[in-house]
Amino acid sequence: MADLLALSWDRHRLTGIELSPASAGPRVLGAFSVEWPDQPPTSAWLRETLKRFGVNAKQVTLALPREDAVLRLLELPQVSDAELPTLVRFQAAARSAQSIDQLLLDYLPLPLREGVAQKEVWLATALQTTIDPIKKLLEESGLDLVQLTLSSLCLTELIARGEARKSLDAAGASLVVLRDRARMELAVVSQSQLIAAHAVKWSSVADVPPVSKMLAEVSRVLVQVQAWLPEGTLQRAWVIGDDNDVGELPAALSQRWKCPVERFDAWRDSGISLGSVKPEGPSSEYSIAAGLALIQGGSLTPKLDLLHPRQPPPKRDARKPLYAAAAAAGLLVTALGTGIVQQSLASYDAQIEAATSRELELKRVLKEGEPVFIGAKALDDWRKRSTNQLEQMAELYQVMNGTEKLVISDYKFDPSIGDVVAKLTGFGNARTRFDAEQMLARLADLPEFKNGIRPKQITQTSRDADYASRFELDMDLIPPSGKNSAAAKPKTQTPGSK
Repeated sequence: MADLLALSWDRHRLTGIELSPASAGPRVLGAFSVEWPDQPPTSAWLRETLKRFGVNAKQVTLALPREDAVLRLLELPQVSDAELPTLVRFQAAARSAQSIDQLLLDYLPLPLREGVAQKEVWLATALQTTIDPIKKLLEESGLDLVQLTLSSLCLTELIARGEARKSLDAAGASLVVLRDRARMELAVVSQSQLIAAHAVKWSSVADVPPVSKMLAEVSRVLVQVQAWLPEGTLQRAWVIGDDNDVGELPAALSQRWKCPVERFDAWRDSGISLGSVKPEGPSSEYSIAAGLALIQGGSLTPKLDLLHPRQPPPKRDARKPLYAAAAAAGLLVTALGTGIVQQSLASYDAQIEAATSRELELKRVLKEGEPVFIGAKALDDWRKRSTNQLEQMAELYQVMNGTEKLVISDYKFDPSIGDVVAKLTGFGNARTRFDAEQMLARLADLPEFKNGIRPKQITQTSRDADYASRFELDMDLIPPSGKNSAAAKPKTQTPGSK
């Protein structure tokens, strides 16, 4: 395998281990730990740093600090392992404030608990906006990011290797405390799996609280995972850090949780081989990078990779075994059919030429018949708009209820255009003003006149004493509304009916 560069991308320090992966354990080729520059790092700074420490590897596996990712506990229905990735992504989309397209995510199944029907997993997510600048800086420096995990997983692997070397029971619950200047990271490991992770970062070393405050952070983490702890408590604790950072913390942990507490050295206790390499600085600075290096040689703990998350297994295509036979048969058919195809091509060309000529002829005929079509359409439109004046007069007669109360003295019918079929005007007399108003109201109820009636003022006249009220008709005839128009017409009455 190609050499790898394992990087711990901390907020205040960049730590790296160049290694050659192997199943027996990684062989360390070099190691370095440097503070970040005061200004945002550039590709030129990173290339110069790697050159100064003699790093030649081009592939990078990187561990984000715990505080740059979100860990969320998911309780899921009992589904198969093949269905779990899809279900996790669905839950992530439902519960995350950001769009799932803006996230990198993977998950870790938690150990099964007796009496719990659900499947429990840790969902780990990181923002693309956090990862993209890192990837860009690495690419500009000539490096290729091949794996992205979290610092908590590196501490889990480191401790699992150390406990395996000491032949300790992996089923027990182990607390891991990493103290590094103004930062403290916590992890709880059981059955070689991460079951809790937390990180605290203070503004400066001067603001680091006393040990009692640190114990409160530990208690907060343990309460959250109480149900996963064998016998409900810790079996052991490991403290990583130099003397100045650790102080009285191991003794305080032992007194509080009544379990053995030991210091852990990343180089001495994990079994990683340094060979002739002599890293500068305390071993605690390399703890996360060392755990990341151990993962490359066949990890003891479940992996989490935000770049290559767990995916549903590819569906097996039952047709694939038939493809080879089908391909052989296809070759035979192709060879036999080639001659037939060649013979048919000439015939097809002739048919295409004849069809093209036929198409041109039909287009010519259509163009010549276009004026006739336009005239026929105009005639049809005129026919649809034509109105039987006698029917309109009969309908008006029905509305008048005969001539006993109403008399039409003048009637005119003019065809029109647009939405109006015709205009109907006229003059008449009524016995009373009420009779004339009633007739106009009945006309307004007819669908062919609705919204088209322009009533004129009804005036009194003395020309005929029996028909003293004179009225004027001025109406637009509009197309009826179909089947409802027939129902809207008044019932036919005989002359003289009341």
